[in-house]
Amino acid sequence: MSPIVSLVLSLVFGGAAVLGARLWLGGDKDPAPAEMTEVQPVVIETRDVLVAVRDIPRGVTLDPAWFETEAIPVTDVPRGAFETRGDLQETGLERPTLIEIGSGEILSEKMLLAVGMRASLSSKIRPGMRAYTIQMNDVAGVAGFVLPGDMVDIIFMANDGAALVDDQPVRAGGASAEVLLQNVEVMALDLNDDVAGNDPSPFRTATLAVTLEQAQTLSVAGKSGTLSLALRGSADDAYEMAEAVRLRSPAPAPRQVAAAPQPAAPRPPSGTQVAIIMGDQESMVRVPSSQ
Repeated sequence: MSPIVSLVLSLVFGGAAVLGARLWLGGDKDPAPAEMTEVQPVVIETRDVLVAVRDIPRGVTLDPAWFETEAIPVTDVPRGAFETRGDLQETGLERPTLIEIGSGEILSEKMLLAVGMRASLSSKIRPGMRAYTIQMNDVAGVAGFVLPGDMVDIIFMANDGAALVDDQPVRAGGASAEVLLQNVEVMALDLNDDVAGNDPSPFRTATLAVTLEQAQTLSVAGKSGTLSLALRGSADDAYEMAEAVRLRSPAPAPRQVAAAPQPAAPRPPSGTQVAIIMGDQESMVRVPSSQ
């Protein structure tokens, strides 16, 4: 082998050895830290909507003061939501509420009646409930102080002794009173169903929101006695156990029976008795007195 070839091979093998050593030594070192990338904050798109700041009953016209503007994520905005009080004043003030609106709820078109529609009583009845009307008078109706939207208890009273046992009329032997239903909503009085009204007045009928079974109970009770209302406080929704009250009729006084007349004693016959002796026999004979 010529010296030139030997020199070239030596150079090649030496370079390969140096390169292999560098690669081997470089594998034991920690990799260079990756460059820190700044995390960009997620931007959530929001939209201003009107949110109720108080509970709003059904069937009333809206007041812009009952709402305030609040920014919420666009994904949470319901269809037809009102964005500003100006929007409400343009299209919503003359439209009564179709359902109850709770505090914190977003006002939307579906909560209001369509333009020109009348707020009928049927639109105010909750699912599963019925509107049932009972007769009233000034006393039974709490002297007219009950208003639509109030909560009342229903009391059944019968002066002829009828009472309800298991919702069936029975004879109780005296005047009776029983609490039939508690915490019942008054939907209308006569033809007035304005829950925003503040003018109490006497009424002859009261329309109540009850279940179908409760309507049956009121129907039976209305034919068996008198129904009256007991007005509850606006913050009182508790149920109380109340037993039926029955006033027993007093026992009738013993009847005085006149004694049967006694026959008069026979009058002794008038005249004089005379003894007649005949031997050993003696007899008495009455001799009439002479006139």
